Amino acid sequence: MWNKHRTWGVSALLNQRGIAAINGAFMGLTMAIMAGVAIDVGHALLTQNELHNASDAAALAAARQLGVTYLAMPIAQQQDLNRNLTSAEQSQVNAQATAAANANSASNVSNLSLSQGDIEYGTWDFNGKTFTPTVTRPNAIRATARRDGAANGPITTFFGGILGVSTMNLSTTSIAALGTSGGPTPPGVADVPFAISQNWFNGVASCNSGIQFSPTGANGCAGWHVFDQTPANANKLRNTIDGLQDGSYQSPGLTPGQTHYNFTGGEVSSAFPNLINLWNTKKQWNTDTGRDEWAINLPVYQSSSSSSCNNPSDSIIIVGYAKAVITKVAKNDIQAEVKCDAFFDGAPSPNQTGGGIGPLQPLSVYPRLVS
Repeated sequence: MWNKHRTWGVSALLNQRGIAAINGAFMGLTMAIMAGVAIDVGHALLTQNELHNASDAAALAAARQLGVTYLAMPIAQQQDLNRNLTSAEQSQVNAQATAAANANSASNVSNLSLSQGDIEYGTWDFNGKTFTPTVTRPNAIRATARRDGAANGPITTFFGGILGVSTMNLSTTSIAALGTSGGPTPPGVADVPFAISQNWFNGVASCNSGIQFSPTGANGCAGWHVFDQTPANANKLRNTIDGLQDGSYQSPGLTPGQTHYNFTGGEVSSAFPNLINLWNTKKQWNTDTGRDEWAINLPVYQSSSSSSCNNPSDSIIIVGYAKAVITKVAKNDIQAEVKCDAFFDGAPSPNQTGGGIGPLQPLSVYPRLVS
């Protein structure tokens, strides 16, 4: 009887060990599968990050080319809210996006390609944070980078095949947009030896309204300067104008709120012949308006009084800039028009708004990622 009980005890013990071995094997297999899944998920996340870098690069490169395209247009075309991008202009934008994507890699694909439709044109609403596809005066580019059947092929899993998942499709989308210009400008952008007071924009300025830089006063509210050079006298002004004409002088970069220009304190009659020569060099005939025009980038200086349009003197801070077109330069007679909805070679405003709605809000040709 004792032996029988002993035999049963051994069998039970063996059975328990067998079950434990099966459970251990099952748990080991489960853990191996989980580890494999974790490796595949990690691989997918890493590839997704690489694709995101590629879509960011493609969107920024394309939107930058879009800005360059706008800047090269006559101001009237820049302002045309109903103008469609031509096929040639779109090809240039697409080429930049393709090159930027091709410079990136994702997993085992070293030069990513874009499929048809991966670059979309549209308008970005800075307030509503929405993208509306259109080629009619777009201000944004939406780019997609992918590893799927459409481009670059899906990624291959390491262990997912055990669960019937041998490949994975991945994609990312980025949006870059052109907002308000209000940041720093490169050297050479601010290209005229006069500026306009911020007071002129307090209820006086409107889109396409006329301004005058000579004679100065209420109709111009402007002043003459020699940029950041010293001293601000007649001789320095004449030399500066001559340098702008023959290319021997390049105006410095401008940062609103930081840059100071040195103003002459009045009109300099002796500089008019020099300025007329500069006008004759810069002007271009506009067939639409039937007149000579000189598109300028106009600095805006800070005024010590909220209503004064007196001629400024000494060093004054520059608070912004605007687009304008000079239509006439003669002795004691300089006429121009301020322009809205135009593009400026300046960095985006720190506040990143849509821009283009007023004379002090030109549009930037440098994009930012918005989504």
